[in-house]
Amino acid sequence: MVRSITTGVFETPRIELYSTEMNEHQISYGAMRDKIQEAISWTRMEHFEEAITVFEDYLSILSAEGDLQDKRFAASAFSYYGLCVAMVRRKYAEAVKYCNVSVKANFMDPEHRINLALVYLERDDRKNAVKNLEAGLRLHPSNKRIHKIFKDIGRRKAVMFSFLSRRNPLNVWIGRLREPKSDSQP
Repeated sequence: MVRSITTGVFETPRIELYSTEMNEHQISYGAMRDKIQEAISWTRMEHFEEAITVFEDYLSILSAEGDLQDKRFAASAFSYYGLCVAMVRRKYAEAVKYCNVSVKANFMDPEHRINLALVYLERDDRKNAVKNLEAGLRLHPSNKRIHKIFKDIGRRKAVMFSFLSRRNPLNVWIGRLREPKSDSQP
C-alpha cells in the first residue's frame, strides 16, 4: 500500500511513502516521535533497513496528523528517511526530495546538509555533495562528521590563479608542479 506524505506547514512536493500495511495499532504521537528518534539513531549507525521500516510506519502519520511540533519534528526526520531511501531502494531523485524538505525546514542544521550530501555521494554526484558539505561547514565550521567525510572523499586544493579557470593551462601546470612526486628515486 502507498501512503501520501506531507509536512503540513511546509510547502513540499507530494511525496509517497511505501508501506506494506497501514498502521493498525494506535500509538500516541509522543511514542511515534520516540520510534522515529530511534530510527534516526539507526540511520546514523548505518542500519538503514531497520530504520526505513520505522520511518514508513510512523513518519507519514506524524507529519499529517500531529500538532505543529510533531510536524516540525517530522520535517527534520525526512532527511534521514531520504538517506535510507537512497541506501536501501536506490531511488535517488526521491531521496533528494526528502532531504530537501528537511534542508528547507531546518536550514541552519548542518546534519540535513550532510544527509543530502551522502545521498549525492551514493549516486556518484560529487559536485553537489561537496557543495552541500561546504554549506554545512559554513553553518558549523567545526562539524566533525563533515570533516570526516571530506577526509574520506578528499578535497581539491585551491587554484593558484583564482581569476583563471581550474582547467586553464597555467593553473594545470602550476598545480602539477605543486603536486608531490610519487616516483622518488633513491
